[in-house]
Amino acid sequence: MPTNPFSVPTELPDERGVFGEARLIRKGFLYRVIEIESPFHFQLVYDGWWFRQTVKINGLMAWSQISWLTIERDAEFDLPSEVSADQLRCKIEINFAKALLIRRFRIWIDNHLAYDEVL
Repeated sequence: MPTNPFSVPTELPDERGVFGEARLIRKGFLYRVIEIESPFHFQLVYDGWWFRQTVKINGLMAWSQISWLTIERDAEFDLPSEVSADQLRCKIEINFAKALLIRRFRIWIDNHLAYDEVL
């Protein structure tokens, strides 16, 4: 059966780098500071230290999870009203390599990929 040559591939190659409408400010073990440019300008901080995962948007707590047994790979939350009056849905996806090193870190805002970091 022939395939559509214009269809979107189901698997994309993992190319190293940072992609999207955002900028990586700082990174460390289970830690990222990312400045998002579009659709809104804000700073997102992901911190997974001390058995607690948190996401802060411009210093405001947007999501947190106690991670005694497992580290969450997905976080879903609404953007704070200080950032977006519409309170758009935001999702973070994290893929880990050995020893909990972040292999891929993605941020989706309202089903739009705003940031994609591949190590």
